[in-house]
Amino acid sequence: MKHLTKIVFAALLAIGGLQLTTSCTDYQDEIDSLDKRVTALEELVNRLNQNIKGISDLLNATENGWVITGIVEVSPKDDPKGIGYYTITFGKMDPKTGKLSEKSEDKKAITIYNGEDGIDAPKPEIKVKKGDDGYYYWYVGDNPVLDPETKLPVPANGKDGEPGKDGKSTAPTLDINDDGYWIVIYGDSWDYIYGPDGKPVSATGKPGKDAEPIIKGVTIRVDTSGNRYAEFDLGGGQIVVVPLVD
Repeated sequence: MKHLTKIVFAALLAIGGLQLTTSCTDYQDEIDSLDKRVTALEELVNRLNQNIKGISDLLNATENGWVITGIVEVSPKDDPKGIGYYTITFGKMDPKTGKLSEKSEDKKAITIYNGEDGIDAPKPEIKVKKGDDGYYYWYVGDNPVLDPETKLPVPANGKDGEPGKDGKSTAPTLDINDDGYWIVIYGDSWDYIYGPDGKPVSATGKPGKDAEPIIKGVTIRVDTSGNRYAEFDLGGGQIVVVPLVD
């Protein structure tokens, strides 16, 4: 989080220039307030990147042989931080026994944050949209995330996976640059995240419209053979279906 650290230093220098006319108490209050804000932004960046990885895992689950073994939803009112999230556990079936594998490498869990975070700054809205080729692609707001080399949309599920191996499409990473603007990083390159007005989104500016929850809802369904599935509604008609095994 080196970018945010530089922002702190710049802000502290600005505050330091006022110390001749500001009491020590006010000066310390400013520092404490700034420190809390930077900490909150660091946590927000971490949550957004965790969401990106979680959605990627969710989209790749069926293709990579994973099944869902449990879903726990915690609402914002039940979350001490007031955010709300889903914790989703996965497992793999043992082909020899037809049951869930007990191997540690065949188990994993993801957490996808899904509520308000109370940070009064513009936040990028992470989405996935299904393309005509059947694959999902990353979007920030209404803008697709582009590979800086090919200038093509970045896939969110395992488009690049080899047969018999988990898909290895690279997820983008979000950060805040030295000037306090949201950026998206893919590979060794980065670009600004742009708002509806076509301008880079500032992480220190006025709050924008609250982003929609990344998961709109989860429905458990049973087919005619008794097999259970979890349907994740990602909005805009994007439904992800993953087998559910108790």
